[in-house]
Amino acid sequence: MGADRAVRSGVDRVRPYAHQVWQKILPLLRRLWLAVLPLLSKARNSTAGRRVEQTVGPWADRAAAKFREQGHGGQHRTQQPRLRAMKAGAGLAALGVVGVAVLSVSTGTHDDVRAAAHVDDIPASSNQAGQNPADLFDETPDDDSDEDSGPVPGPPAKGIDVSNHNGSVDWKKVAASGQNFTFVLATDGTDFTSPKYAEQYHGAKDAGLLAAPYHFARPDESAEAQADKLLKVADYQRDGKSLPPVLDLEVDPSGGGCYGLSVPEMHEWTDTFTGKVKAETGTDPIIYANPSFWNECMGGTDSYSDHPLWLASYGVDEPTVPKGFKDWNFWQYTEDGSVSGVNGSVDQNHFQGSVGDLKKLAED
Repeated sequence: MGADRAVRSGVDRVRPYAHQVWQKILPLLRRLWLAVLPLLSKARNSTAGRRVEQTVGPWADRAAAKFREQGHGGQHRTQQPRLRAMKAGAGLAALGVVGVAVLSVSTGTHDDVRAAAHVDDIPASSNQAGQNPADLFDETPDDDSDEDSGPVPGPPAKGIDVSNHNGSVDWKKVAASGQNFTFVLATDGTDFTSPKYAEQYHGAKDAGLLAAPYHFARPDESAEAQADKLLKVADYQRDGKSLPPVLDLEVDPSGGGCYGLSVPEMHEWTDTFTGKVKAETGTDPIIYANPSFWNECMGGTDSYSDHPLWLASYGVDEPTVPKGFKDWNFWQYTEDGSVSGVNGSVDQNHFQGSVGDLKKLAED
């Protein structure tokens, strides 16, 4: 009995230091765990991985139970910390179980364990095929914060842009081919409306694509009149299915160049158009341009850096972002694409983000 009391006394003296050591080690173990989880997820779905899990899993469970039984020299706490099981079918998974089990019986409360390990209940069956292993860790704030949570996970979004030249489009086939969005020509200058606009725009939305109307700019004509025309034709609504309207800025198709305007005059024209659209829709229009036009006609200005950029750049692995923008949002990478549901060639685009990110842009 005296020996037992001496042992317990020694354990009581050592326990605070062990607690401090584990508090420092567990965050490192967690980072290592996060790095290895994707590999374990793949391994677990293999035949070899399942065999390892069958061998190691029971041992890990027994070891964890043993630690719980022996914790605090046989003394019982009124609130027993809950063990975070982290079996994933490999040796490191067992180490994770043992590590958290040791901490749970050698330190204070449930909250202490959670703060050090930052893991939630992860039964072996929870990591289904295709699930992101990092999502198994509970790092979601408890409050309903409206702050931007960052990019939404998912595959990149892709889309097409069409005009009256593309005629009638079978949007169900377009959607089935994996396209997520489209830009549709609505107006050009002050006197042209695409006869296919309403059919194409609403047909795309009805098929589940996000859609945006675009206006081909003629800066040698009234900016206000062109903005009014776009707004009248576009039928833009903030319904979660509509991307912001687009201002398509390109060189003068009649003779090239900047429509005979200076850089300050181009800025004034663009300010008038975009200001009118934002006042009516509550959103900054997307700007379509290519690097040479932006540098030559807009002087590489950063005055529109808050606008989403739809960048035209063909035949390159990565487009060159024009001076004045931090990055591109949409990239028109070919004008000679082939998509089911569209007759002939069609422009194709990438969105720099997932479908979830794209939907956020439609809702902003």
